[in-house]
Amino acid sequence: MSDNTVTLKKPIKAHGEEVTILTFREPNGDDIMTCGYPLQMSGDGSFTPLANVCGKYISRLGGIPASSVKALGAPDFQACMMTIIPFFTDGLADQAPANED
Repeated sequence: MSDNTVTLKKPIKAHGEEVTILTFREPNGDDIMTCGYPLQMSGDGSFTPLANVCGKYISRLGGIPASSVKALGAPDFQACMMTIIPFFTDGLADQAPANED
């Protein structure tokens, strides 16, 4: 399976069917302009996921309605969120300023 695929621990209903696997496409500019940025950056360079924004991405990128996202159990929501976040963080470590000793 793709790195962008999550096998759900608890199936959900989407579009009238039972769903056990979600595959997420890569976000585009329209997705970002519509949903916003899913991470909040702290002063120390760390990131905090924004669950409400991540939920919008789960719906859009996974092709399921928001009502189906709301039905996800916590472990499945977390797994989906952790699959989406790398779309926004890959390469950021390369851009961070180097620590000077």
